[in-house]
Amino acid sequence: MYKFLIPFRYLHLSRLKNKLEIYSIIWIYPLYLFVFTFLIYNKEVFPGLVLFILVLIAWMSIYEIGYMENDAITINKEKEPNIRIEKEDITFIQGNFKMIIALRILLLAIICNLVYFFGLLSLEKILLLCGYIGLSRLFFYLHNTIRSRWNIATYFVLCVLKYYLVVWVFMDWDFGIEPYLIVLFSFPILRTIEHSVKKKYELERIQNAVGSLDTFRVMYYSVLLLITVFGFLFFGSGIRWVYSIGFFFVFRFGIFALIKSGIYSRQVG
Repeated sequence: MYKFLIPFRYLHLSRLKNKLEIYSIIWIYPLYLFVFTFLIYNKEVFPGLVLFILVLIAWMSIYEIGYMENDAITINKEKEPNIRIEKEDITFIQGNFKMIIALRILLLAIICNLVYFFGLLSLEKILLLCGYIGLSRLFFYLHNTIRSRWNIATYFVLCVLKYYLVVWVFMDWDFGIEPYLIVLFSFPILRTIEHSVKKKYELERIQNAVGSLDTFRVMYYSVLLLITVFGFLFFGSGIRWVYSIGFFFVFRFGIFALIKSGIYSRQVG
């Protein structure tokens, strides 16, 4: 039962099949948001780090409901479902889905109370936080219900919400729209393009244009890195763009190099 209740545990169980995939998700999600918040934007690490951890746990406590819904319920609506978990786990989720949701909502409530008790956020912001997380649940439900190319749009919204949460909690609009644009180009746009080339969408022109995902990722970040460095050197644009894009470029180029050297190979299926 615990594997369906502890935040991040179900993500690990259902989607992270080896150590490199675990390192990958750490780099592109919590580590990136940590670097972006506390190093690139110089937010105070203490007590900011405590809030950072609690916000991520709060987010995953609800977000993973969508994963379970997709893996145990949505598969019944698909012609060629992607089976990610064991049959016994599918059966357990199907039989206990409402209880899992209730317990995860309870966990969210506990976290919100801790945030309020320690004075990490105002009551108003905590309520907005709950609304924000609730909005993500709505879009994940739509994503799991819709079975068409509209899933590309719902996927994009989910990705944006996932990455904007920490930015909104720590920065709000103190830096204007800049941090939101940086994050948008650093990950959600590329991730949505990657999602759109799945065979089920039958978007052959995009599939042909993208080609190998690993090569495309390196090219995407290479072009953006050149643009941001050029903009910084000759037009005085923000160095934060360079840091953020550079963070992902280092990672994607490293993976690309491992694949080309034969040290690592993608698992198919």
